[in-house]
Amino acid sequence: MVNEHNLPFRMREYQELMDQEILNIGDDYDKLADYPTYVIFFCNFDYYQRGLARYQFEFREKWYPEITAGDLRTMVVFNTKAQDYEHATEIRPFLDMIRGTVDTKDKFIAAVDAEVQDILADKQREARFMKEQNGAGNCARVGKQGKYKNGIKTH
Repeated sequence: MVNEHNLPFRMREYQELMDQEILNIGDDYDKLADYPTYVIFFCNFDYYQRGLARYQFEFREKWYPEITAGDLRTMVVFNTKAQDYEHATEIRPFLDMIRGTVDTKDKFIAAVDAEVQDILADKQREARFMKEQNGAGNCARVGKQGKYKNGIKTH
């Protein structure tokens, strides 16, 4: 993902798009209680400049942060350039893979890397994959040899 200096607003837009998919005209707002939502971004930059691998946001009261809004929405930003993996140790191999280091001993990472290699080897499949991602508002930018140079970039 390229840093366009608008990450919080992009998260807000994605949240809105998900809510629009859940609620139909005339639906009761209580319907949202059945659909906790997560907006997750994988970034190859540290937007918040704290060195954390994972930033997690929930809607809270400003002066009493122990009070949550209770709207069941969570926004998570993963930073592949992190120095502090305290709250993201389980996803570190995936973040490393996005950055270009593939741990083939990790079964999940090896499977994801194999799928990426298959997509890259089949030019028609790669073009179809990229077209689908563009249609969803995301364009996965995958480099040669399965290295992820820019993670995910949206429009």
